[in-house]
Amino acid sequence: MRTPEYSEERLVAGIAAAAAELGEPLRAGTYDAWQRGRDDAASLALVIRRLGSWNQACARAGVATNKTRSTSRRWSDDDVVDIVADYLESPGSTGSFADYSAWARTQDGVPSGATLRQRFPWGATKEKAEARLRERSSDQPRDRQS
Repeated sequence: MRTPEYSEERLVAGIAAAAAELGEPLRAGTYDAWQRGRDDAASLALVIRRLGSWNQACARAGVATNKTRSTSRRWSDDDVVDIVADYLESPGSTGSFADYSAWARTQDGVPSGATLRQRFPWGATKEKAEARLRERSSDQPRDRQS
């Protein structure tokens, strides 16, 4: 079976056809599922390889994409360590990633477990947070007995 060849115009037309059928904004995963098994639309991987990125491909096709704000830099590295330290100090904390994820769902302004894991390995983040807690406790004045 011969692999079809796709011109850039055909790649762009496939994206436009998917958007016409599925609506906008068009997510990469939605396009990927839509084009599977079709001969008239290229794979998502080919589209990205040939057109640079999903957003660039959609722009060429005049199709809107989700413009969600990246969460990867909403919190600095220090913020993440402080947030995990706060979690570790919270009542009932087990220190597990699953427990952090559940805790994060109940908090405002903290990264979800999934977001945190995209940036840092849980074990390394937890170790840094534990070190931060040790720093916090050593910075507090100790009660002196006379």
